[in-house]
Amino acid sequence: MKKFVSSIAMAALLFSGVSVVSAQDKPADTTVTYSKEEKAQHRLEKWQALATKLGIAVEGKTVEELKTAVEAAKAAKKAENQEKWAEKAAKWSVETAGKTTKEVKAAVQEAKAAKQAEKAAKKAAKEAKKQEQLAKLTEKAAKWGVDPADKTAKQIKEEIAAKKAEKKAEKAAEKAQKKAQKKADKKPQA
Repeated sequence: MKKFVSSIAMAALLFSGVSVVSAQDKPADTTVTYSKEEKAQHRLEKWQALATKLGIAVEGKTVEELKTAVEAAKAAKKAENQEKWAEKAAKWSVETAGKTTKEVKAAVQEAKAAKQAEKAAKKAAKEAKKQEQLAKLTEKAAKWGVDPADKTAKQIKEEIAAKKAEKKAEKAAEKAQKKAQKKADKKPQA
């Protein structure tokens, strides 16, 4: 019997401790009740803030008037945004039929990225061609005995042209000398 009473006492203590603990875990009721006037005033302030943000005059307007004005302003802004993206889409040759503004915007950005990639590829091809021409010019410079170090392509070309002109003049002089020699050899010596 002692054990039985002891078990009941333990159980009572145990359950009373659990109920105290569970009561402490629950937050206190913090809901605030507003009157109808306070709710209406809060709603009016909310719509006034939205209207002010969109640049709409709020003086002397009811909640319904403000709501209508805000919705109209949002619709106008949305239409303006759609028009802006339609113009950009036309500029970038992007089809807009059946697309949302977000889809049009994404397509325009994709077209811009493709154009930039195309420009980068053209620039790389142009640079590669320039390097190839420079390599050929350097090879030509070596053939003509021109040092290409610290010179622009234009300077190298000018020096090669000067070397060619010099060589041509030497050949012409050589040819004239041979001709003169032949004439002199043909003339009888007296």
